[in-house]
Amino acid sequence: MKSENLLLNVVCIVMALGFLGLAGLSYMSSGNFISTDNLFFSSVAGMMALLFLLVPITSFIADRNARKAPAAELATTKAGQGALAGTKRTTVGAIRSPVRFADTVDAKGRPIPPDVARMVETMKDR
Repeated sequence: MKSENLLLNVVCIVMALGFLGLAGLSYMSSGNFISTDNLFFSSVAGMMALLFLLVPITSFIADRNARKAPAAELATTKAGQGALAGTKRTTVGAIRSPVRFADTVDAKGRPIPPDVARMVETMKDR
């Protein structure tokens, strides 16, 4: 998987550089840069370069954020929330114990929707 991401990033960077090269070539080869056709071509080439650069930038940011994440949160994402069933924290973005939605019923015995059960769990902490 890592080699596929590397190949994707390399291809995207090469394509972005190609589009920026086309915009530069248009700038250098035209007599009048401030023409409608030349500005259109330069803006389209610049937008295409930006679109191709978005993939490597987002993967770089995701890798950087993954390295900064504490070991406990990495274990949570890998193992799922079932491993941390007994833990609760009340800070923002905290790890919460999962609510078993199948067992949650109201006073009349009807199942409570998952979003309502989550709200009830949040209100219990306050």
